[in-house]
Amino acid sequence: MARGTDVHPFYQRGLRWDQVSDIAFAWVKVSDGGEPYRHAEGGLVYRPDTHVAGAKARGIPVGGYHYAQPAPGPEAQADVLAGEVRRLGATGVVPLLDLEAPFRPDAVAAEFATAFCRRIAAVGLRPAVYLSASFAAALRPDRWDVPGLVIVVARYGARPEAPGPGRYPGRYDVHQYTSGGTLPGSAGAVDFDESYTANHLDPEAPMPFSSDDFAHLMWGNVFDVNGNRNYAAFIKDMDAKLTALGASLDAVTKLITDSPEHPVDAQKLADALEGKLVADLVPAVTQAVATAAGGDIADEVRKMLVERLGTSA
Repeated sequence: MARGTDVHPFYQRGLRWDQVSDIAFAWVKVSDGGEPYRHAEGGLVYRPDTHVAGAKARGIPVGGYHYAQPAPGPEAQADVLAGEVRRLGATGVVPLLDLEAPFRPDAVAAEFATAFCRRIAAVGLRPAVYLSASFAAALRPDRWDVPGLVIVVARYGARPEAPGPGRYPGRYDVHQYTSGGTLPGSAGAVDFDESYTANHLDPEAPMPFSSDDFAHLMWGNVFDVNGNRNYAAFIKDMDAKLTALGASLDAVTKLITDSPEHPVDAQKLADALEGKLVADLVPAVTQAVATAAGGDIADEVRKMLVERLGTSA
């Protein structure tokens, strides 16, 4: 576990990053609705640049967060966030969607958030969403069809899954546990977060494998722009997905074996995961490829799967 924070350019103005300690990661508000965040008051203009630079100078991984508004559309807002993250070099922590009022915990909010997060993933960044525990309980982000989604849940005074009003029993990566923290020089109280996984770090890491990847990505690449079968592009995409899948397996293995609560031998776990993966994945993919592209290409794909997954099965 590690403690982090999320800060606002105006409400946490004056924060002395050079005096900050015991903070392992940070999010800074960088955008709101359809615009990068700027606030002018008292002849001064407050931007996220100061906080991002301060965190980076202190060696603290930092990312940007975006406050969601009903308009413009989710893809346009996601592009604003991604653009600011790239501009600021705030790529130490995943870009985060802040989903709260004026949204309500309903289907509209869920549709907006999933479209936003898919757009973030499409531009090569790992997406994240922040919700209150009551929003999360109603919307269940752990069930959204967004591979690699990092979930941040706010519930003060108790863990999200603890009994009581607003309980959220689903998966999450980071818990915002207070809005009353203090940091040196800040004009106001700050939020503190506790991470329970490392998924919020390294936002440009390969996305985990998705069951929809073949249907939505790979089959389309069997054909070129003229409608002709393009096996070379298909194999290239398949190879990229297998590489990402291997990275995900390595991460899962490391997460379990590094935990003192799970004293498992790394090699045995990796062998078990690979065996299960081959048993489930290879026949399904081979059959799907045979149906879509014929037996010859299916045999080639099966051989590549077996080779890349490190088994002689």
